[in-house]
Amino acid sequence: MSETWKEQLAQGRVEEALALVKLSGEGPRAALEVLADVRLRLRMRRPAEALELVRAHADKLAEIVDVERLKHALADLEEERFEDWLEDPLVGAEAWVLRGLLDVAEGRLEEGRDAFAEAARRDPRHWRAWTNLGNAELELGDLEAAERAYEEAKKRNENYPEVYQGMAALAKRRGQIDRMVRMLKLAQKKRMAPRDEQLPGAVLPPRRPGLGSLLGGRYRWILWIGLILLAYWWTQR
Repeated sequence: MSETWKEQLAQGRVEEALALVKLSGEGPRAALEVLADVRLRLRMRRPAEALELVRAHADKLAEIVDVERLKHALADLEEERFEDWLEDPLVGAEAWVLRGLLDVAEGRLEEGRDAFAEAARRDPRHWRAWTNLGNAELELGDLEAAERAYEEAKKRNENYPEVYQGMAALAKRRGQIDRMVRMLKLAQKKRMAPRDEQLPGAVLPPRRPGLGSLLGGRYRWILWIGLILLAYWWTQR
């Protein structure tokens, strides 16, 4: 028997719960859409924005979640207090990412790797979890595992700059200098886009001719010299 939207939500599968409600035409669609946006803000590392969403739509969200508990969790995550929320189905993945970052910062690389893997297990759409997992695997020397994690991150969000930065580091480790340069170029392009264009599925809007078109024309060599110098710096690190 297929799970109901309530069962999906209890396991933290917000998007799956929303998909079931859309399919059936019955259920708290508006509340689930807000909650999905809250989760998106967490993946973007914007817990303050997520908290504002919860406050603005508290009445609607009260149909499906404990609003005060969610507010408390988001306020804690904003301050990087994650210990109480590791098992929470809605915010647990972000809590595990924060734990992993702390582990890595304090030199516990294997523990950090395991924390990022747990975050990705809890929320497979969490592109920062996958990217950090790739970074940890790369530092631990497992290049194949790093590549798999980066590919998962890219699959979840093809516009996230840091995944291409990680892929560039992986290419450097393998001696693939041409690929390293391509990934660095992609990372820079994505990083220069507005933050809302760094989201999954975002399409860059048409832009008026400006500096970008100038560099794409007769001054393109300036960009290439910069990339060559950047590549040389990376290979000397």
